[in-house]
Amino acid sequence: RAFAAAMGPKPKHEDGTLEGRYATALFMASGGKVDKVYEDMAGLRSMMQESAAFRTMVETPGIDVDSKTKALEAVCKKAGADVAVINFLKVLVENKRIAKLGRIIDLFEVFYRAEKNLVPCKVTSASPLSSAQKKQVQQAMEKRAGKGAQMIMEYAVNPAILGGLVVKFGEAVLDNSVSTRLERLQTQLLVPLS
Repeated sequence: RAFAAAMGPKPKHEDGTLEGRYATALFMASGGKVDKVYEDMAGLRSMMQESAAFRTMVETPGIDVDSKTKALEAVCKKAGADVAVINFLKVLVENKRIAKLGRIIDLFEVFYRAEKNLVPCKVTSASPLSSAQKKQVQQAMEKRAGKGAQMIMEYAVNPAILGGLVVKFGEAVLDNSVSTRLERLQTQLLVPLS
């Protein structure tokens, strides 16, 4: 089954897994409509998270291909999904890969963010940060990200870190928490003297 008529450029980020190859195919097929396709895929992920019935339908291999295709087509048309997304889902169903949809969507999001130069940054602190502190952290991360990068900031609170910050910046983790420093100190103290 031919899925994509017009092929766009490959994503900046690559993933050689099976799911990554499918996500790459969708990214290339989306061409100039990558924003719309991303929006549709994010909508599908939301439906899978919110509706147990929808998630079960997607993940259950026992449902026949025609029924699953018709159901997905109806849901997508009602949601106003792009034709590329509908055709992509049909290919996944026909190739018996629809159960991998969640991971494919996650990888498509990684490709989309790399293309749009969006950098996810999750900051965890022991207590809530003030707006001035959040602004300082964001400015520091923007300097680290480089020119043209747009930060997607997310803040979380975890009292277990005792103090300091743990920042997940793209794929890197910058851990300057008190709990980690105490663990390092304990490890150094337990090393036998030679």
